[in-house]
Amino acid sequence: MSLTIQLIKKYGGFLFFGIALVVFMIIRYTGHTKKDGDAVHVYAKTYHTDAGWGYDIYTNDSLFIHQEYMPAAPGHKGFENREDAEKISALVISKMKKSHLPVVTLAELDEQGIRH
Repeated sequence: MSLTIQLIKKYGGFLFFGIALVVFMIIRYTGHTKKDGDAVHVYAKTYHTDAGWGYDIYTNDSLFIHQEYMPAAPGHKGFENREDAEKISALVISKMKKSHLPVVTLAELDEQGIRH
């Protein structure tokens, strides 16, 4: 069996989930933009869980992203502290305001000095 097929069988669920998440975010995010020039109010709230710290992103007081675990990091690990969760939620908001996908990479966690 080829390596590609083995990888698809092993990680196919993650790949499908990732693609579905991106499509969902695009559809949901474009549904929240207003075409009449009104501004969209975007803000974050951090919270503590058993896994560490997480954040929620709101658009016009509606929950848009619920990030219980550190994005891009393997496993189900939260941020070590509130400040790290705030840094990444601010990065996500910045991306949203620039009409970029609100996706965080491991490299971006590293750039922010966040241990994963």
